[in-house]
Formats: sequence, C-alpha cells, structure tokens
Amino acid sequence: MPKLRILDFSSFSEEVFHEMMDSYIDPSRYEVVRIGKNSSEDRVHRMVKDAEIILTDPLHFNPVTRRIIEAGDKLRLIQCYTIGFDDVDVKAARERGIPVANNVGVTARSMAEYTIMASIYLLKNIGLAHTEFMKGNWVQQMLLTPAYNPHELGSVTLGILGCGNIGQEVAKLARVFGSRILYHKRNRLPEDVEQSLGLEYTSFEDLLRRSDVLSINLPLTSETQGIMGAAELYNMKQGAVLVNTSRGGIVDEKALADALASGHLRGAAVDVFENEPNISSCPLLGLKNVLLTPHSSAISSGTMKRSPVMVVENLNRIYEGKLPLRIVN
Repeated sequence: MPKLRILDFSSFSEEVFHEMMDSYIDPSRYEVVRIGKNSSEDRVHRMVKDAEIILTDPLHFNPVTRRIIEAGDKLRLIQCYTIGFDDVDVKAARERGIPVANNVGVTARSMAEYTIMASIYLLKNIGLAHTEFMKGNWVQQMLLTPAYNPHELGSVTLGILGCGNIGQEVAKLARVFGSRILYHKRNRLPEDVEQSLGLEYTSFEDLLRRSDVLSINLPLTSETQGIMGAAELYNMKQGAVLVNTSRGGIVDEKALADALASGHLRGAAVDVFENEPNISSCPLLGLKNVLLTPHSSAISSGTMKRSPVMVVENLNRIYEGKLPLRIVN
C-alpha cells in the first residue's frame, strides 16, 4: 500500500516535533511534511493538494481554513493533537465528508492541576505576599486582615462551568481538599457520576451566585462566546476567584479587568486570551490580583507522552481503512 502523506500544521520546533513523534509514526506507512510556523494560506493551499491527513496546530498559529479544506482533494482526516478544534473550519470539513477528530481527555489532568494550583495561589494571596516580599516588605500583618486573609481550598465552594473530561478531573482533585463542588453544564451528568465525584448540579445563575472559585471549562462555540460578560461577572459572589483555562473568547477581558480593579472579584487566573499571541493590549496586564500564563495549562510531560499515542491510533485506523475515533463533526 502506498504511503499516506501527512501535512503537519503544528508550530512545534523541529526538536519538539521529532522528540514527540518520531518513535510513533511508522515511516513505512506515512510521509510527514511540515508547513512551519505562520505559513501563508496560499502556500498551504498548494501543499494540501497531495495530503491525505492534516495534523492541526495545538499552538494555534496555523488555522485550517475553508479554503485549505476545499483544496484538499485527497483529505481523509483532520486530526487534532489535543482537545481544541476551534481553529478548524469544522463546517467546511463536514460538507466535504472529512472527519475532524480530537484527543479528548489528553490534557485533562494537566489542566485540572493548573486550576487547583491557580485557585490556591489566588485564595492564599501568594502573588501579593511574594511581590511585597521581593520589594523588602514584610506583610504578615496585612495577611491577618479580613481583606487579605488567605482561605483554604477545602473551606470554599468550587463551581465548575462545563463539566466534561477536564471539569470532572478538576472535581476529582478538589474533592481531595474537601471543597463543596457545584457544576453546571448543558446536559446534566448521570446521577452515579455526580455521586462518585461529589457534585451538586445547579443553574448557571446559581453557580455564579454561590461559587467562591469559578472554574471555566467550556469549549468555544457560538453559544459560549462571551457567556461571561459584565453582567455575569458582577453576578458572581463578592470576593470570588475566576479561573479560565478554556478559551479567551468565553470571558469578556475588559469586563473582567473592571471587576478585578473594582474589587468585586478577589482575583483571576487566565491562561487563554482573546487575541493570542498578541497580548500587548490585553486589559488584564498590570493588574495585581491576576495570574496570567501563555495558554500553557495543557502543557506537561504527561500530555506530550499521551498525545502522540492517540494521534497515531487514528492515523493507523485511516491507513487500515477504519473510521477514526473521537470524531467531533
């Protein structure tokens, strides 16, 4: 059987790509062509004509557009390295009958650990204590006052907005600390899952009102775009903490900055932004009560070991004439 040509859209360095993938991709089955970071659509449009498989870019520099998909006459699969597929024109792929598959669950542990870490960081005012200490200021007395008093994660109510693989992993970890855990999602989980994770289902509005920590774990869709605007942020509990590891477009950054600057929210940890990677105009920059990271909550050695296994599983299924797993369209 002839080799299948894979067009790799990832903007990984050559070193990272080969470290991740070389021991998994069978060179007798596949020929891999990499497009490079920030390739022009015109160049990729020419390259895709001979490709059977596209591997998408988990770092989101190289989108898979309608024009590219329509030029891929031989395309049989668009495979994501991680869970996100919002940089793929899924509608165009569906119209062409091309499956788009993701690696659902591959980043869940890493992102859940980040959420717990960020929650504790903000609840305990670690950022303030560290910053003042580095200035030579001893703020022990300040941390005894009600406005700055650190909280234990087990003493607060954790709310999870969107409770798929990542949200459920957050619940597993939070339960160890003894937190009360609320959640809201479009389709309620089965009762046995709720019981096993110690989850209490509630409405979106009630989740905002009652959560001391709100973890956002939603995909970016037309329904979730801007779901956390000014009204929703100010409907959150006074002094609450927000952690967003999902997508930047879900939370209105300007409204979040206002809620933080006004003191309505105690703090926010944000790993995803509206205009990645162009963050120079982000309104959250310069605020003292934030933890800001470069879309890195999913990155871990564990993720980088699990991802190629799941990618190659679907490559082999296509090679063997089978349907891929984890199709999203």
